[in-house]
Parts: sequence; C-alpha cells; structure tokens
Amino acid sequence: MADKATFILKDDSSEIVVRSEDIEEIVPDADFRFSLLILKSGDKHFVSGTKEEIEEKLEANAS
Repeated sequence: MADKATFILKDDSSEIVVRSEDIEEIVPDADFRFSLLILKSGDKHFVSGTKEEIEEKLEANAS
C-alpha cells in the first residue's frame, strides 16, 4: 500500500506528504476542521481536513 497525499499544516500553512502506511491514528479536532495525524514514527501533525476527508484523499491517491 503506497498511497500518499499532501496535506496542509494547521500552524503555518506549509505542506507535508504522508503515506497511509505511516499513519498510526487520525484524531479529529473538536471543531472538525482539522485532524491530528499521529505517525508510526511518533511525529504528530495538525492538518486541515476531517478524518473522512483525509481517508478519502489517501484512497483517491492509491496506486
């Protein structure tokens, strides 16, 4: 599974590319506009999008 997608970070509007296999957990924020991506490496990133939007984006980019 090599699907990956680009996400916009909440804090500084920069972008990160994340592979689905690197994601440990997706935790929605209280206002549901952002989600916390917890990676298997231990890194954590607040990105724009709901949990469902993130999952859909990863699936759409599946190879």
